[in-house]
Amino acid sequence: MMKENLKVAKQEMKEKTRPYQTYGYYLAIPIVYIVIFVLSFLDVNLSNVGMILFVFTILANIGASKLKLISKRKYVAPILIYVVNALGIVFLVPIFVEIASGGTGDATLGLIGLIVFPIEIIAIIFFFITANDIKKAYPMMAQDSKDAREAYLTLKKNR
Repeated sequence: MMKENLKVAKQEMKEKTRPYQTYGYYLAIPIVYIVIFVLSFLDVNLSNVGMILFVFTILANIGASKLKLISKRKYVAPILIYVVNALGIVFLVPIFVEIASGGTGDATLGLIGLIVFPIEIIAIIFFFITANDIKKAYPMMAQDSKDAREAYLTLKKNR
């Protein structure tokens, strides 16, 4: 009986913390993108951050897909990020061809920047729009998350 209560409390905690966690992702991801843009203008290179952001975008998308109270535009920002990453893979071939033929790859990289940068700006805007939608749809998400976590930890402690 106690084990079943713990299991139910854990599931409830997952459900109650999902909006708050997803809201955090939808705020953090565009903020990190903006920081990366600013750092790139200052000639600071962060090599693995793109892959980390891609993984967090997937996690945010999974969390958002389970939130029923927000509109379908919750999918726009992650889809745009997926498109940007797919374009990066597609453009690897022309970059390698240009470098192999004695070029530097700069022309292709410039073209990628002209295509990818506006898509990333739109994705950032949609991340913020969706974060705002989550905040409106789940106004008590922080308190609900805290209460569910405390209830679960109390049950687990008393076990």
